Amino acid sequence: MFLTASVKTLFAPAAGMAEGLSFGVTLAATIAGAVFGFIFFYFFFDIILYHFYKNRTKRLTKKQIRRARKIILFQRKYPVWLFVLVLPITSIPVMAVIIRKFYHNNKPIILLSLVSVALYALIGCLIFSPMQNLPSL
Repeated sequence: MFLTASVKTLFAPAAGMAEGLSFGVTLAATIAGAVFGFIFFYFFFDIILYHFYKNRTKRLTKKQIRRARKIILFQRKYPVWLFVLVLPITSIPVMAVIIRKFYHNNKPIILLSLVSVALYALIGCLIFSPMQNLPSL
């Protein structure tokens, strides 16, 4: 369940509840997996970007300038809190990659993302907690 929560936070508690784990154990494993997953993918993508850009030339082409302008427009059009609130529904790796790529200069973004991931883990546990009372087949 820990590994499942590191990729899909909202739906990971369903596996724990179906196994018959208690609410507290499921919540703790889901939060721990989600936090670990976000931190891992955030910094793993940072390493990948470093190796990708280390041999890059300093002079920008017209295509790169247009791309940089599109990124700036993207950052102005979509605020960071939108991604922090919506992306845990999709997956943790996607959230970490987008936040690392576009909003890495924002200092409290990691803490805000971790709080968001923990909140979605709690919501997932609350949604799937009635599965504990289902009779086993």
